[in-house]
Amino acid sequence: MAKLKVLRITAKRDGRRRAGINHPSSPVDHPLDAFSKAQLAQLMADDQLVVQETEIDVPDEKPAGGGRGGKAAS
Repeated sequence: MAKLKVLRITAKRDGRRRAGINHPSSPVDHPLDAFSKAQLAQLMADDQLVVQETEIDVPDEKPAGGGRGGKAAS
């Protein structure tokens, strides 16, 4: 499995808007590269958000053809 760096963002109250996104009160993972440096600074400085930088496992990509030798199902 590959690792992906993400920001796990949780709003202290549902619907907090920051960096162009509404943030719910349940944790949501966003790819770290989805935000500009300015947006990252806004998110980190907002005391109404809990922001954690972490890594998650992502499945390795499967080869084209679904592992059936490239033959399409008929």
